[in-house]
Amino acid sequence: MPRMRFILLIIYFFISIGMSAQSVISSSGNSTSNGGYTLSWTIGEGIISTIGNNDIELTQGFHQPLVIDVIAVGIEDDLILDIIAYPNPTYDKVMFEGGDPIGTYHIRVVDKLGRVLEQKSMPFQEFVLEMGRYNNGTYLIEVVEDKTGKRKIFNIVKSQK
Repeated sequence: MPRMRFILLIIYFFISIGMSAQSVISSSGNSTSNGGYTLSWTIGEGIISTIGNNDIELTQGFHQPLVIDVIAVGIEDDLILDIIAYPNPTYDKVMFEGGDPIGTYHIRVVDKLGRVLEQKSMPFQEFVLEMGRYNNGTYLIEVVEDKTGKRKIFNIVKSQK
């Protein structure tokens, strides 16, 4: 009789494992598609992937992506500021070209740790950013046009002369 209980306990254990839902609690993740393939990942999980085409889809791991068809409407292009920053890399200043020549612009300089180092507004006529006081490294410079709200983010490298 004890042997029968042991066997039933083992069977119950395996059935209960198979019935419980698998889940992942993750601090970060992403999903990207290219050429008909989708790759999804989360931090804290082993190697996982979802690949497929019109006929076949192969998925492994706990993380299963939620597939949503998105229709592109081109709104994003209307929000991008048509402006360039030069020189890059720079050692003393960054100049900007394009945009509204009579507009006002808001600038924010952020280091790679996410710290906002500088934030100011200036008219286009004075649109030069002094970089000499910053250490060598890579900085994100966000430029926002005041009138339209259009923006662009530049990845600027500050180096020695």
